[in-house]
Amino acid sequence: MNKEINEITCFAKNCVYHKGTTSCTAGTIEVGNSSACRCGETQCSTFKLNDNAVGKSCGCAD
Repeated sequence: MNKEINEITCFAKNCVYHKGTTSCTAGTIEVGNSSACRCGETQCSTFKLNDNAVGKSCGCAD
């Protein structure tokens, strides 16, 4: 969909939808967990790893 969402600040530089410094081009964003009570319990279901990060250690385990 590649439509920049100006109201969303994104720091996930390893995501295919990340553009520039803090822009998101996903068009729509899906964020969960529906029972989250703290920031660390949330997740962005829209995140997709970009080609530059494939095969590199990103500091998380799938």
